[in-house]
Amino acid sequence: MRATAVRSSCSAALAIASFIAVPSFAQDATKHAVTATANTQINNSRVTAGESTWAPGTQNAIATRPARVIRTLVPGTLTVVYVDGRTEKRTFEPGGVYYFEPDTAANYLRNDSSSEVKVYFVFLK
Repeated sequence: MRATAVRSSCSAALAIASFIAVPSFAQDATKHAVTATANTQINNSRVTAGESTWAPGTQNAIATRPARVIRTLVPGTLTVVYVDGRTEKRTFEPGGVYYFEPDTAANYLRNDSSSEVKVYFVFLK
């Protein structure tokens, strides 16, 4: 088989696999198309810091994130949605301070509640 035929066969197989492997994740991600807002206040070689706000029904971008410290500004609960379909709830108590290890799997945070959630974040580099 020629190299171009192999490449196109592989490309077609990957395209089909991507539709089969994560259809529910893709549908869930588009259900909450409005994104959360982030206001970065510091970004240097050691940290990125600022505020993130999730209005009801919003989510942030799909990503992996470094180790981080979070301080609750407006309390609430966010749903972490992983690319493999797993979910977990994270409740941010009033004035709470939290440390999270680096993400090992891509995910996004979604606000399924009827009230805003706002945190101050420090991502460690």
